[in-house]
Amino acid sequence: MAFRLVALALLSSTSIHSKPINTLAGPYKIVVERFYTCQPDDRVPSWSWYMRASHFNPMKPKELQRVTGNFTIKPGPLDNSLWGKANMGVRSNNQWKENAFVGIFKNSACRHLKENIPGFFNAFFQSTETKGVCSVKPGTYEINDVPIDWTFPKIPIMPYAHYRFNVSFGKDDILLGCFVVENRVIPKPE
Repeated sequence: MAFRLVALALLSSTSIHSKPINTLAGPYKIVVERFYTCQPDDRVPSWSWYMRASHFNPMKPKELQRVTGNFTIKPGPLDNSLWGKANMGVRSNNQWKENAFVGIFKNSACRHLKENIPGFFNAFFQSTETKGVCSVKPGTYEINDVPIDWTFPKIPIMPYAHYRFNVSFGKDDILLGCFVVENRVIPKPE
């Protein structure tokens, strides 16, 4: 009986003077682990990227990761005439479970990239933007050791997990780019 009382006292949140840890979902921070391109149907899409992010320092959780690399858009521009698809797979039981979150954006890829991942868009393409028009001209865009805020403003809460974020762009039936970001979603530091 005494053991049960001690266990109950330790598990009660009123007797423990600390904040509870939410291990399921909530406000989050994204920690990027690696970037790469995907090549569906054994062909290489014409858009490419080569990037790397700095390591996440758990002792400084509010510090932004720094990214170095380039993003190549060819032959046509990134604009709202393109479609976009986003598919997040989650790591579970030592394998990827595809389609945990799926988004399809018809004829508005540039606008959705700008609105949903503004830190990435601004780091690469803000200097090329014309007022009122979301269009990025063909070319290679480079950044060197730039801090990027991986915030998705339209998604305030996410389940904490290890994800593989796959995003692709195309026009009509032609795939222009297919990109993958492996990341972890962790509780947002206070």
